Amino acid sequence: MNIVYFALAAVVIPVVFFMLTWAVVTAYRLLFPEEPAPPQKDPVVVRRVAAARGEYVPVGAREIREDQRQYFSEQTLASYTYAYGESDGFPEKWHQDLLRRRN
Repeated sequence: MNIVYFALAAVVIPVVFFMLTWAVVTAYRLLFPEEPAPPQKDPVVVRRVAAARGEYVPVGAREIREDQRQYFSEQTLASYTYAYGESDGFPEKWHQDLLRRRN
């Protein structure tokens, strides 16, 4: 019977410890969220300002990905011109085609 209690304790104690640790860390992060960095500290802005001054800036794959993410988030959505005029939502022909093709 002692081996059963030892095995149970060996499994339960670490699980309870990690669950309590997770709960405390989650509560702390909810009560005290991280403060967002000011825009002047954003790495994308820092690299952009340094490049505008003509300084060399070391970049890696992460920086290139962040620059692309920033670039694409600033782009406006393309406007579409349809053959039948302006669109005000889901085209009626598409809706009829969808109803015709559904199972």
